[in-house]
Amino acid sequence: MEVRMKIGIIGCGKIAERHLLAYKKMPEIEVVISDKDTERAKKLSKIMKVDFVKDVRKIINSDKFDAIDICVPTPYHKKYIIKSLEAEKHVFCEKPICLNLKEALEIKKWAEKVKKIVMAGYLYRFHPAFQFVKKVLEERIIGKPYFAIFRLGGRGSHMLWKHRKSEGGGAILEMVVHKLDLIVWYFENISKSRFLIKDTVIKSREIEGKKYEVDAEDLVMLELESNEIKILCESDLLTPSYMNYIEIHGENGSIFTSILHFMPTIVFCKEARGIFNTGNNIYHFPMENLFEKELGHFVECIKNGEKPLNSIEESIKVFEILEQAEIWGRD
Repeated sequence: MEVRMKIGIIGCGKIAERHLLAYKKMPEIEVVISDKDTERAKKLSKIMKVDFVKDVRKIINSDKFDAIDICVPTPYHKKYIIKSLEAEKHVFCEKPICLNLKEALEIKKWAEKVKKIVMAGYLYRFHPAFQFVKKVLEERIIGKPYFAIFRLGGRGSHMLWKHRKSEGGGAILEMVVHKLDLIVWYFENISKSRFLIKDTVIKSREIEGKKYEVDAEDLVMLELESNEIKILCESDLLTPSYMNYIEIHGENGSIFTSILHFMPTIVFCKEARGIFNTGNNIYHFPMENLFEKELGHFVECIKNGEKPLNSIEESIKVFEILEQAEIWGRD
């Protein structure tokens, strides 16, 4: 198939490998990679059979590229996003889009100026189980919601920078933002937010066989409110076995779901509504490659000139919640 789009990936770590595998499923996409660590880029290039360039500027500033996919540590996101926008490229960037609200607003300004897409990698919106929740809420199957719990837990200890505050690490930017993105998607108007817990439980981490003292938070719980709906959001880098679930309770019942394929999705109804019977309605969703789904969506948005599901505006809402939580916590 003739190549119709050329994408440059900046950063050649583990997440870049997953992006490359996703793009490989799209025959019309050609990918070139770059990393300041030339040996890493060369190694990944050989494994994945793609071209690499030593100087990232040759990708960003080349007229041959349509889009830039940013897979570097969070503190460098804004720098490469704005450089890409200055060069009039569409941008996909792994979550979080940047470090804070101020940076997000600056990115939005540039995206509007050059009229290019900026999409953040909040891949959970693309899982059928979480999409199912949105449909159940929109159809008012469980009635008006009044309480919800969002939880995301992982073990951490993969990369040192993710456990150091000075390098943009911690559970807030690594985990919490994922759940806040879903909360924004489901409930939209968040009127209150505050931190109930923000702590570093494990202060010494073993990473790649070495012990390190760390200071970034690894346990976070927020209290939020949306149209009288009380929401608890817990995320951590403490859970030995990955955990990710949502439960929402309303006047006519509840919904529980997870992206873990071995956990059921349960819609409980006090009274039957639509296709849902009284009592428990149980569903199972298979494993999905969410990288293929989100990057496929990004490519289609470029082709059709459409706004992506995870736009810069959505990221701004997430950072507004976090900023409000910090302010409330100081009051």
